[in-house]
Amino acid sequence: MVSMMTALVALLASGSATAAERLYACGDDQVREYALAGDQARETWHWTAADAADLPAAYRTTLLAHIDDCKPVDGGKAILVTASTGGVVLIDRASGKVRFRATAPMAHSADLLPGGYAAVALSIHKDGDRLQLYKLSQSETPLASLPLPSGHGAVWDGKRKRLFAMSHDIIQAFSFAPASSEPAVTETARWTLPGRRDGHDLSLAPEGSFIVTTDDGVWSFDPDSGRFTPIPPLNPKLRVKAVSVTHGAMAWVQAEESWWAHGFTVTRRDASDPHRIETAGMHLYKVRWIP
Repeated sequence: MVSMMTALVALLASGSATAAERLYACGDDQVREYALAGDQARETWHWTAADAADLPAAYRTTLLAHIDDCKPVDGGKAILVTASTGGVVLIDRASGKVRFRATAPMAHSADLLPGGYAAVALSIHKDGDRLQLYKLSQSETPLASLPLPSGHGAVWDGKRKRLFAMSHDIIQAFSFAPASSEPAVTETARWTLPGRRDGHDLSLAPEGSFIVTTDDGVWSFDPDSGRFTPIPPLNPKLRVKAVSVTHGAMAWVQAEESWWAHGFTVTRRDASDPHRIETAGMHLYKVRWIP
């Protein structure tokens, strides 16, 4: 592992920046963990819904059939998975066991909140689009919900102590206060998305900005100034499904057939020195570096 990480840092680090140790990729009913060295990827862990014996049959066959996000949480000790086919699960990285599950129609994104809660963005494309809250100790039991038209992003920002949620046209910030019954969620700010809008992916960068993908490009978003800055060469670019960054590296997925891709691209943070990583046997949707 040491020699592999040395090679990865040599490839992707610039100045004092360092590359992440692990990257997760997901699609179909699979989650894979990769270690990267140069233009080679070594699979170091995987999880498949069909083989998860601790899940009810509906999750194994239907609810997790099209996984659309696999977010490392709890310092990389767990992976929070959402699927547009209607399921949400929190997977323990060490054991592969499911710590939480919920049936959530068209779940597109989720994140953990303080006090043992989770927020899930749903994009049902009907009046039911919403941001839904759960307590991790109560699987299958939504506690509260807020309107979120075409919900595609949910990210907890620990430094700002805000939940950021992205819908078709806007990004919203919410304060969050845990409670014994129904947690308090209050909108504190909102910003209109740039370009042709249609927000798709929202992720947090190490320095505190957000990476946002829209219908026609990828942007860096600073909530403190409200400014969206195009990220070359990913702007303009159509159908970018996910972008994830570390201090020294960036990984991204652009749809190649319908909504999915055959692989992802890894570059330096400035988007130079690109390397293509194929994901054979999986319809890839998103990639996420461990924070």
